[in-house]
Amino acid sequence: MCGIFGGTPELITSDVERLLLHRGPDQQGRVVVQSGGGAPVVMGQTRLNVVYKKDVPTPMQRYGAVISFNGEIYNWGPLRRELEAKGYRFETPTDTEVVLCAYLEWGPACLERMNGMFAVAIWHDERLFLARDRMGKKPLFFAHGPRGLGFASELKAFAELDFAEVPICQALEFYFDEHTPFRNVQSLKPGEYLLWTPRSNEVMRRTWWRFPEPEPDVHDEERAIEQFLELFTDACAIRKVADVPVTIFLSGGIDSSLIQAVVRCPVTYTVQFTEFADTINEQRYVTEFAEHLGFEPRIVTPTRHDFLETFPDLARFIEFPVGSQSVLPLFCLARQARRDGFVVALSGEGSDELFNGYYRNELLLREEESLAADFAGVYGTLCRRYFGTPLERFCRMVSRQGLAGVPLLLDFFAPRWRTDRSLAQNLSVIEATVFLQPLLVMADRLSMGNSLEVRNPFLDYRLVEFSARLADGLKFRDGQGKWLLRQALRRVVGPNLGIVTRPVKHGLPAPVNLWLFKSSAFDRKDWNQLLFGECLKQLARVHDPTR
Repeated sequence: MCGIFGGTPELITSDVERLLLHRGPDQQGRVVVQSGGGAPVVMGQTRLNVVYKKDVPTPMQRYGAVISFNGEIYNWGPLRRELEAKGYRFETPTDTEVVLCAYLEWGPACLERMNGMFAVAIWHDERLFLARDRMGKKPLFFAHGPRGLGFASELKAFAELDFAEVPICQALEFYFDEHTPFRNVQSLKPGEYLLWTPRSNEVMRRTWWRFPEPEPDVHDEERAIEQFLELFTDACAIRKVADVPVTIFLSGGIDSSLIQAVVRCPVTYTVQFTEFADTINEQRYVTEFAEHLGFEPRIVTPTRHDFLETFPDLARFIEFPVGSQSVLPLFCLARQARRDGFVVALSGEGSDELFNGYYRNELLLREEESLAADFAGVYGTLCRRYFGTPLERFCRMVSRQGLAGVPLLLDFFAPRWRTDRSLAQNLSVIEATVFLQPLLVMADRLSMGNSLEVRNPFLDYRLVEFSARLADGLKFRDGQGKWLLRQALRRVVGPNLGIVTRPVKHGLPAPVNLWLFKSSAFDRKDWNQLLFGECLKQLARVHDPTR
């Protein structure tokens, strides 16, 4: 895992290696190439050694090209052998060199061959190539204007930031797709690449991967469970490969428990707030699971003092609000794991989105089931007028401003919502392509803030595509989402553990409202405003420490 930066030198701050040191504490470097028009182009990187612990050229230069790479390609071994058969010779046992040669051989089409998480920059043939992985696990920002183009893994690397509000992001309380809090800096979208030609200063953007359109052809329960476990076991196995210690962020829920049931890490990390001991007790479920499998569960217990002490760090690493109160617990998990010597952690992001797992999904789907007869009856028109369309009900559900916020959400989500999809299918598509993005921001920034790499087995593109082939009843059944995952977990660990039988699994909130506002509610508005203010303050300070 790394931090990358470069492009037109004046668009990137001069001490960017220092600002991105947390993303790559093991090596730092930059090279300057001259474009055909004579203008310099920077290629830079900070490196965290994960798969190959020895130093390598950073950035790497081969065959007249330069690469800055952030991420992991899990199938780099087979790709390397394929490229060797075509005549390429490799100097390092790294996925970075494989990605560079793959681009030289296949161009942007090389992305379709890769299974991994990545943000990549390649200078070749007088053009700069930038690309992000399918789901957007690794960040990549760019600024383009009359002076040229700059790129970086984090916003703090840019020399100038021009704040501007984004109405849809204000409404959702997080940033996604191309949106950032700054009008002069955009994010490359998940599954997108960019080509910049310095001589003409032209930029071309293309989508190379889209979330698969649901086409259910898997209906048999037994076949579905077997296929899922086969894919999932391999997705976990390839993500456990590293030359450094690997752990897992473990809650008492289905997602991370299923990962641990497959990979069986000897040590795991769980957050438990004492304020939630009677209401959200993850420690109890994890301890029982640990006794069953025989691993060591390490419990992290953040306090109000921890929050107040680390709040500036949280803001400096996260950079903008993500619509969640899980910022603190994720940071504390990563910090403790890194202090204990771990460099890689597995985590369960993505399963709720793909398998209708959120309570808001379950509520809407239960409502649809209970109203089906009314909608089909003689008073169907009255029911549709009163309850609204599925899209309208969804927008009322996710609006953070009550009914006043619904019109803006309707305008935004209408093009993404298809009437020929079922409600369950629309929910999966919207959750995975919009609401998942801020969670991946959290996973990246708060782990890399501690120089720890997080890997997500559920977001293996093969599992994503498999989920789109499942019949709705294999995801949502008997009032609950993630039916298939529940059956898979039961098959692996048996039917009796609490992680299997617990009726409700909460998220990973922190009691920040209780600590700061003396409120036990989980409303995010005040928290978002507080965090955003500190984010802007920290972004100003990284360029001028005297502020």
